[in-house]
Amino acid sequence: MVDFKKLFNRKNPKTVRPKRPEYEDKNVQPCLPKTRNRSLSLYEPGQHTSGLLRKLPIELRRRIYDEVLGHRKVHLLFEFAPRKYRRERTNKKEILEWRWWHCICTWDQTKDDYLASIWFDRCKDQAVNGNTGPPNGMMGKLKLDFAILLTCRQIYSEAIDILYSTTTFDFGSRQLLWDFPSLVLPQRFALISAIEMLWEFIDLGLSPIDTERTQLYQDMWAMLAAMPNLRHLKIGVAAHECPDPAPPDLKEVWLGPPKQLGNLDVFVVLVPVSYARIFNFGVDEGSNFTLDSFPDIVTMYCM
Repeated sequence: MVDFKKLFNRKNPKTVRPKRPEYEDKNVQPCLPKTRNRSLSLYEPGQHTSGLLRKLPIELRRRIYDEVLGHRKVHLLFEFAPRKYRRERTNKKEILEWRWWHCICTWDQTKDDYLASIWFDRCKDQAVNGNTGPPNGMMGKLKLDFAILLTCRQIYSEAIDILYSTTTFDFGSRQLLWDFPSLVLPQRFALISAIEMLWEFIDLGLSPIDTERTQLYQDMWAMLAAMPNLRHLKIGVAAHECPDPAPPDLKEVWLGPPKQLGNLDVFVVLVPVSYARIFNFGVDEGSNFTLDSFPDIVTMYCM
């Protein structure tokens, strides 16, 4: 397989990346401007582009883009953190800034209990309950070869849609999913077809009712319902163990909002087992999603 990092990397190793003051304020998360100064312009055929790929037919180029960037599950974070990833702390002064982190999911969930790993993402953790994590895990390990996107504007314009439309996104937090439309171009967000992630909504629907939290829960499902190309969705809703007796309308609070979405190819809502028990481990007839369960927080930590 072609190593695109070596093939297309034009970086000068002596070049120091300039500081970005707008990314160094912890209290202000950067986002895209409401209007861009100009749209992406493409070079004319006679101008400098990547000669190697330009000589290939567009169908073959798309197959290459698909092989390099497509059809992976990717863990994604946007954090205020050190500019450079280090495995261990050092005495060097760190430059902190808002930056993206990502890695390709390498955990083979066919050989593990997927429902339990909703809580403990073994791809990102070094070890869980004494079990060593995969060799290529989070931050700084197995990543997408973005180098191919940097070859020229023509290739970027051809390949970027494949990245967004075929990737299964695992957003590091529900807040990141909520903010994501302001961090990428609207047409990119609209291309997303698959999401698998965990939402933490502690005490959702329990007394005393937190109306803001309940409204946010509804709004997040509404946002997903508005995504035109979404076809694959698995959402685990995390909470502490459900009290007994539970509020009479708890099932509607939890399982009503997902009904806003249309029919998807895959649509699974996962809830803690104590809630699934209250919901009789099922959904209303005609529902557009299936219900599954995973161990409660208390149960998980007692295992």
